[in-house]
Amino acid sequence: MRFRWLAAVGLGGLAACADLFGPRAHTVSLTIVPVFDAADPYRAAASTADSLRIIVVRDSAGIFRDTVVRATAAIDSTGSVNTTLTVPLLQSPTTFRILLQALRSSDGVIVFAGEATVVVTSQSGSGQGQQVEIPIVYTGPRAKRIVIAPRDTALVSGTIAYRVTAYDSLGNVVIGVESRFFLVNPGDSTKLAVDRLTGVASTGRDSGQVRVYARTVDNAAYDTARVFVGAGPVGLKITPGFAGLAVGDTVTFSATLVDALGNPLPGGTVSWQSRATSVASVSGSGLVTGVAAGTAVVVASATGFSDSVLVRTVKAGDAMVWALPAGRSFRTARVGDTVTVELTADLRRTPTEKLGSYQASLDWSASVLQYLDVQSTSFAAPTVNPGTGTCTHQLCLAAADPQNTAGLVVVARVRFRALANGTASPTIAVTEMSSNVPPTFTNLFAGNRVAVTGGTVTVRP
Repeated sequence: MRFRWLAAVGLGGLAACADLFGPRAHTVSLTIVPVFDAADPYRAAASTADSLRIIVVRDSAGIFRDTVVRATAAIDSTGSVNTTLTVPLLQSPTTFRILLQALRSSDGVIVFAGEATVVVTSQSGSGQGQQVEIPIVYTGPRAKRIVIAPRDTALVSGTIAYRVTAYDSLGNVVIGVESRFFLVNPGDSTKLAVDRLTGVASTGRDSGQVRVYARTVDNAAYDTARVFVGAGPVGLKITPGFAGLAVGDTVTFSATLVDALGNPLPGGTVSWQSRATSVASVSGSGLVTGVAAGTAVVVASATGFSDSVLVRTVKAGDAMVWALPAGRSFRTARVGDTVTVELTADLRRTPTEKLGSYQASLDWSASVLQYLDVQSTSFAAPTVNPGTGTCTHQLCLAAADPQNTAGLVVVARVRFRALANGTASPTIAVTEMSSNVPPTFTNLFAGNRVAVTGGTVTVRP
């Protein structure tokens, strides 16, 4: 098994050295904290260790071969050990190696092991014959973050079992972390009853939205989930999630009531509205017509719910570039969710040209969204520069594809983690978007033939 360890040794601000004053015992503070390898399959066994074997070996002529202390301490209910060992100091300085082995007492298996060294120096003579106290502080795996599942769901009747996955500070799964479950609003107990120990929830006599709260027993981490109790719609969804038109072109939208899982529900009379009729008009049946170049928001409403989409109208022969969360104009996410912004080139209004290369940049609200990575698509994988060197934006991307792709092309997917409540509208800028249809090479951007549009992400608790 592979485990890395961090060791911190110090006293009074001194690192890796403890000063001894006089014949009495003195303290060297040694803290060993396991840092797990994310690829190590044995890390899940960490919670099964119940005792810690401690071996102190003295350096003799550069070789650690003189064992001076061998002891065993119980790992407490929090997964920690805090004990003190007394070792003899034969000379100054003396280097000790501290070996730790976490054991499973049922079969004696060493679940994981680690080591560190400490150098003890006396400022009063040779130090020979002095006794040194070395506190050993061992900290087992800790949950820094938990995720409750399912996070958003619907329950017409019956039961649902909530579960929690715990992660340490490096994002590794921590096994054996105890959690408790509660209702955020105790008054919702008429809708849902939750067993605090097992996380099993049962529907009550009433219906509506309920928030379930999970936290670790040491109050170190928590998370919440929503459940919609009873049948019924919780929202309205427009399809498709965005539209690009040339002036005079049309597209038909549809809007459907959905439950908490996104499943369509029957019923509801839908009304339509364009918030920029000079750019795009919409009929009572959802037929949208491009009127003039620009951006319009089209809104559908039904039985108290609404949804909105962006419509971009361009001149005939122009291309479009979109930066949309999950391919939709607007998206709501929860803190901790992964948000994927699709960078899409739309050449459907330029049927004689194909995308050969592009250069683009992306900016966003870093207090709301945390950048994770860029995922490639069927288009050539981009060169990514996360705001360093010549890139003056938060993210710069560029790619060239000899295949030359026509139509609607998702060129890259940028992944974020939702950090905090707020609204983020990723802003994309294009410095090159070239069509390469041999023998002609055309930079559409240089010809002012690229319209750029970004969507919006709203993050909630």
